[in-house]
Amino acid sequence: MKPFLLFLTVLISLQVESQNLTDTVSQSSTANSQNLTANIDFRTAVRLMLENNNAIKAAEKNTELARRQSQLINASWFPTITMTGTYAMMSNKISVNQEYAPLLDPLKEKYADDFLVPNVLNFISNELGDLSFDVPVIDDDFGSIDLEVIYPLFTGVKRIYANKLAKDNESLSEIAKESIGATKYLELANIYFSLSLNESMIKVLNESHDMTKHHYSQAVKMENIGMFDKAERLIVKVALDESDRNLKSAENQNEVLKNALYTIIGLRDNKSTSQQVSQQVNKTNDNRQNISTSTSLFLNEQYPSLDWFKDMMRKNSYVYKQSELHNDISKNTLRMSRSNYFPVISVFGKQTIASYHVPNNLIPNTVGGINLAWDIFDGLARERNIQMTKIESEIISETQQNLKNELEVAVDEWHANLKQAVVNAKDLQSSLDLAEEVYKIRKKSFAEGLCTSQQVLDALNLLNKTKLLLLTTYFEYDIALANLC
Repeated sequence: MKPFLLFLTVLISLQVESQNLTDTVSQSSTANSQNLTANIDFRTAVRLMLENNNAIKAAEKNTELARRQSQLINASWFPTITMTGTYAMMSNKISVNQEYAPLLDPLKEKYADDFLVPNVLNFISNELGDLSFDVPVIDDDFGSIDLEVIYPLFTGVKRIYANKLAKDNESLSEIAKESIGATKYLELANIYFSLSLNESMIKVLNESHDMTKHHYSQAVKMENIGMFDKAERLIVKVALDESDRNLKSAENQNEVLKNALYTIIGLRDNKSTSQQVSQQVNKTNDNRQNISTSTSLFLNEQYPSLDWFKDMMRKNSYVYKQSELHNDISKNTLRMSRSNYFPVISVFGKQTIASYHVPNNLIPNTVGGINLAWDIFDGLARERNIQMTKIESEIISETQQNLKNELEVAVDEWHANLKQAVVNAKDLQSSLDLAEEVYKIRKKSFAEGLCTSQQVLDALNLLNKTKLLLLTTYFEYDIALANLC
């Protein structure tokens, strides 16, 4: 199972979202803004990322490239058929010089027993002397169109292992594509739930700002009636300004996270996706959709055991799958290197389709045969290549084992974070109940003039800090779960 599908399965099975999930982008209006907001749930964000993310698209192209390369290797099992055309011109014709006298030798042998003929032939031969003539062989321009066929019968099993390596590389590219998808999924989970955390923090900071503002208005009234001095009011004013700065800082961070979410799910560059979203919501003033998360932070005390996560990791981890493929690739590469000691045997044939000024008695139209090529000595290059392949295989094996060990340690760490987040959430929930009660008491006491502004602000700060810590704990739980899945 792919990691994001596993994570979504666990997420849905927990059923702890504070907001309902939707499969499509929906409209929602807020009380504080007139701009329409596109609420996007985590499943929809994953779907958009898989459809539009450039890194995932590039990984898909790499997979297609590996598939084409595998098909290219298969071509070595078929014969090579080549048609060639040649036309040449020379400075002079090719000819053979022939003397006349030797041409009479066959007649001399035939009439050797005759009384008169040999004498006549000898007389003619003597008279001819060194006279000769040129016999044309090839004209000064010639050409031909030939069809050549070459088929390797035996290549020292290179083709067999080359095909196996191509298949392994194709499978490796598939795993690499899924690995990139998993990496992007973790990046998306971190961005999405960071945005969800920041939105929740903005709500808390808004509430805190409103509380501080209300407390400041009370302090102003008490100063006016003489119950507080100016210093007490200024303490509250400083706290109000600090609350305003924290809120604006969180809002700025929210914009950064939204831009990161736009990018990873493809809304920044993909026009078609943006048009789909714009059908659901109207565009804002900056000509972009104002995205908000609809899958809230979640935490559940019931989660799978460490052994369950480790078993799932060993079955589905890309590190383990890549390790198996790398081992197979190393073995096939070593076998392919050893096959260089074998000869290469191939059959060939040539057929002249058309010719010009090429005499058939000198160059035949049809030629066929068997070719054998065998490297007897190559300066020990083959042996060194085998040794290098063995070393590379050992390096890959050690690297993969190290990655497995690191993954085992990482699973232990993430599960410990998961476990600790549940413990922290319980403690922080108790602290939150106490902080809320303390703030209520201090607020009531302040209205009756029984405590100072600083005491009220301290209680409010403790309440806000506890809320933010609880939200952060939920975020740490979600990220740990995403890494484990």
